[in-house]
Amino acid sequence: MDYIRNSSGPDNAGIIKRDQTALLNRRLIDTEFEADSAPEQEKVLGKNKLVNILNLRHFKNKSLLVHFLHSETGRCRTAEAVPQPCFGKYLVCLWCKPTDFPAESEKYRPTGFSFSNGIELIHAETQLRAASTKGICFILPEKAEIKSSRMSVRHECTSVHASLLQNGVIFEGTLKDFNASAFCVVLSLSSDSPPFHWLNKEGALTLILDSEKGTFYSGQCRVLKMMQRENQDLLVLEPTSHTIQRFAPREYRSRRITISPSPDLNFKHPLTGRLVNLKAADISGAGISAVETKRAPVMLAGLIIPELTINFANAFSIKCKAQVTYTRSFKDENNNNNGYIRCGLAFLDMDPNDHVRLMAMIHQAENKHSYIGNPVDPEVLWDFFFETGFIYPRKYAFILPYKEEIKRTYEKLYSCQSALTRHFTWQNNGTIVAHLAMLRFYEKTWMIHHLAARTEKHVGAGTEMVDRLGAFAYETHRLASSQMSYLICYYRPENRFPSHFFGTAAEQIDNRDACSVDRFAYHHMRLRNVNGKLPRDWTLSGAEHEDLCMLSDFYKKHSGGRMLDALDLAADKSLYSKSDLSDQYHEIGLWRERRVFALRRDNKAKAVIMANVSDFALNLSDLTNSISIFVIDPDTPYEILKQTVSAMEQYYAAAKVPVLVYPLSYAEKNGPAYERIYCLWAMDMEYTDEFFKIYSSLK
Repeated sequence: MDYIRNSSGPDNAGIIKRDQTALLNRRLIDTEFEADSAPEQEKVLGKNKLVNILNLRHFKNKSLLVHFLHSETGRCRTAEAVPQPCFGKYLVCLWCKPTDFPAESEKYRPTGFSFSNGIELIHAETQLRAASTKGICFILPEKAEIKSSRMSVRHECTSVHASLLQNGVIFEGTLKDFNASAFCVVLSLSSDSPPFHWLNKEGALTLILDSEKGTFYSGQCRVLKMMQRENQDLLVLEPTSHTIQRFAPREYRSRRITISPSPDLNFKHPLTGRLVNLKAADISGAGISAVETKRAPVMLAGLIIPELTINFANAFSIKCKAQVTYTRSFKDENNNNNGYIRCGLAFLDMDPNDHVRLMAMIHQAENKHSYIGNPVDPEVLWDFFFETGFIYPRKYAFILPYKEEIKRTYEKLYSCQSALTRHFTWQNNGTIVAHLAMLRFYEKTWMIHHLAARTEKHVGAGTEMVDRLGAFAYETHRLASSQMSYLICYYRPENRFPSHFFGTAAEQIDNRDACSVDRFAYHHMRLRNVNGKLPRDWTLSGAEHEDLCMLSDFYKKHSGGRMLDALDLAADKSLYSKSDLSDQYHEIGLWRERRVFALRRDNKAKAVIMANVSDFALNLSDLTNSISIFVIDPDTPYEILKQTVSAMEQYYAAAKVPVLVYPLSYAEKNGPAYERIYCLWAMDMEYTDEFFKIYSSLK
């Protein structure tokens, strides 16, 4: 390491000579320590701090720029070099590229070096000690100057691919660095790249940032600068907006709350790879906001964070996928800008059980009596169901033979967390005052059931349960893992509470594509002692696409609505696609199967039959363990339907099974006396605004 030439002396100070025979045997590493220098002043960096910063750059393998001045022309140029460990007297740097050493080195005089720490540009004027084609050695000055100060830090990026789309042309490159208001992109110089001059500086373009791990950002930008520097085409781009609309805007939105102590947001930044820690400002079940300083912001509207950890005082944490939806200046209560930025993030996905924990905490913060998914003593639950009359004598007579099996089922439902079930309770000192449950029984449909309340103990408890259900469903349905595109609820029309809130809301919304109510005839049918053999011209086999098309056409003409979509009977859905819903039930020790048949005469569908098979009384009216018949041809003989149902006895253990017949008009005209009418309320979750607007007026 003896390639640094001595250049001391007043006549040749700062001049690099190429006589290699005069090289001195000097070490690159400066081992001569020096005493602390004088205190520093503003805009000046003292030697001590300069040495520490230089060593930090060496530790991080970061370079600096060495400045040269031509002795005749006055032309300036720079060369990139990496600083070596420094101990206070000398600074040794190695050239990043041997070609960076000036060819006419006798005429170029080193004037100093500079580097940026992200915000400030630090420049030091130095005296040369020695130099060669491998490196250079400076005598450290007593101070360095802070030449400029940016509004915010530039964050260096690694391995981030950039695509720029403008008027049908795609420019490829890499993201060099970014700050809160701009990106710096280095364009690719490959032979098949579009010419640099094809890019219209005055026109907007779309920037997409990605890596092998996925796409992290896409947004509209304008060009601030176009530069060609050191054989590189550089673009400085400014986002045209600091807000994105991840989801369609809604009038009725999530309620955000402030938690003390505030949660911490931890994540590895997808563009820099560095760990980020921010403090939360408020939180809801649909998103969270955080605060960061204006000097070093890392959040960009539109940025996708694949794995965000929300840490609640190290007591517990939840992980999610999120996207930044806005960044804006944060002002205090006196409307003063305090140097902070508030950024909002929308949850894109989260483990269902983690989301329940989050929602349970939020609901508890709002109302100490409100619980979601908490363990419930089965004895207390059965007391509640019988005392409120939810299990009335006729229903009890039906479930009586299976009471031990039902007890075991409800032990599983209320003692473990599952992505398939949810229950809400309003409790006071351990006593259940109101209860409501949900069950994901179809691919993207959740069924609301078991709504009951002790109104004598708390007036309005039932309404509060529906409020909590509404908030939970709104804040859940946009999560990718929630599988909640529709809500359904079966209720009897004489039951005033659901008829008032669900039925009236559907009526006043007056849009069956958003919310609909369809009526079924309900009765129990014996599976045995009935001839299950159909006449020769009638057949029963698995439903096919054409059968569902006929059912869909009939439904549209008869009433239209969301029933078929919610029950996975729409013609555009495959009946034979692989579904893991039944497997998920099996994993938690429960049973759920579904079979769909078509009853045909002369190869033409007359009815579609859906056989749901589950644990007995998974729903206490056993609607999850029933047969639903959708009659397409009103002239279909009822005796044929009885034989069809009897043919399914192999799927059911009980001698009698609940049967729902649609449309109600068929049962009124052709069938036997039915026991009761059930209404099926179905809502598309994209129309929550319409429902909440009507629901609020009904309370």
